[in-house]
Amino acid sequence: MRLRLVHQLSLLLVGTSLLAVMGLAALTATHLRSGFTEYLRAQDAVRLATFADGARWAIERHGLDGLAAHPDALMAPLLGGPPPPRPEAFAPPERGERGRRPPRPEERGPRGFSITTPDGQLVWGRRLPRDREVLHQAIEVDGRTVAVAHFVPRRDPSDDEADARFLKRQLTGLAGLGLAMAALAALVAVAVARRWMRPLAAAQAATRRLAQGEFEHRLPPTDGRWRDELDDLAQDLNRLAEGLQRLEGSRRRWVAELSHELRTPLTVMRGELDAVADGVRPLNAERLDSLRREVARLTRLADDFALLARGDLQALPVHRQPTDPIALLAQTRARWAPRLDAAGLANDWQWPDLPTMVSADATRLQQVLDNLLGNALAYTQAPGRVAVRAERAGAQGWRVTVDDSPPGVPDADERERLFEPLYRRDASRTRAGAADDGGSGLGLSIARALVQAHGGRLHAEASPLGGLRLVMELPG
Repeated sequence: MRLRLVHQLSLLLVGTSLLAVMGLAALTATHLRSGFTEYLRAQDAVRLATFADGARWAIERHGLDGLAAHPDALMAPLLGGPPPPRPEAFAPPERGERGRRPPRPEERGPRGFSITTPDGQLVWGRRLPRDREVLHQAIEVDGRTVAVAHFVPRRDPSDDEADARFLKRQLTGLAGLGLAMAALAALVAVAVARRWMRPLAAAQAATRRLAQGEFEHRLPPTDGRWRDELDDLAQDLNRLAEGLQRLEGSRRRWVAELSHELRTPLTVMRGELDAVADGVRPLNAERLDSLRREVARLTRLADDFALLARGDLQALPVHRQPTDPIALLAQTRARWAPRLDAAGLANDWQWPDLPTMVSADATRLQQVLDNLLGNALAYTQAPGRVAVRAERAGAQGWRVTVDDSPPGVPDADERERLFEPLYRRDASRTRAGAADDGGSGLGLSIARALVQAHGGRLHAEASPLGGLRLVMELPG
């Protein structure tokens, strides 16, 4: 049988509460009984001391022989009343009326009390039991022990009816309080279990819907003042749903953009081949060159996607070795300055203070710089300007900044989306000569993946030239 978590939590809390209450009740009852017994022992000691004081008073006035002959002389002080008046003369013991014998020593006095001589001869009271605990207290007259007072305490509080009733009332009240506390603990346990289960059940339902592809589902925010781990779990699930929704949207856009990117060169190639097959165009060097360009575009697109996929899998190959950043930038300027000039874009190159040697993959960094400058060339309107500046960053790191003139991307969120694969902002920064460029739309995505593989960071900002600024930060 499958037991729900709410039932498991309820049983666990109820069982723990019951064990705690029962253990506390048993411990309290034990201490109560033990303490009450100690209290009775203390009372017995007080009664023995009172009896010994009365016995000393009686012995001082009547002597041991008189006490044995007239046991009533000790009854008044024993029972707490005033002592009888001292007689002028103490008569010797006589036989009772009509020959009745006087009471034997073991028949005199209340139960439990007795007086003996120091050598153990019974003078007053009942004989001492041999199988019971007996309390003793010496009776001294003029500094000399003349007798010993004895008292046999009760074995158990239940021996006395009044004490037994008192103890029973206390234990009954304690049992009732324990049951009430157990019931209250059970109610609280069930309430707490339900309180825990509501967000857990909602989280379970949310994960089930996420598994079914409903990424737009969100858990409602909590309105309570006190937050706990369950509330954090709900927020984490909402963030997970947002991430999955973005990923699904990116996947769908990837598929759509990739199909579009593949369709364009394939359409061109098909048209060229159909024209040649139908005899509309001759199969000459020009046709072959056109087909070769489209095949190269498809190859570049496939290679870029493969590279980006490896970057997403954290498997992008980066072979670090000592690299001169100044020489790398000089080679880049030699390759790109003529192309920028031909496109009507003035260009400025500065690297006033750079480390002489850094650990990096020169081939990969050259690819990053090519992608950054290719983006500026493709999206900057002529006449315009492109500025490249490299400088030291920190003790060993360095930074490369590529600025271009309008149009720009004023929105920060949209600037971040520029690094998404196949994303193009058609509103302002339109591709200049996209058909001629043959780019895959993955340049900035690949550049960021390569920079991150070096342990660096690539981001976009608003350029002071009015266009876009791309900042590459690399460790030494």
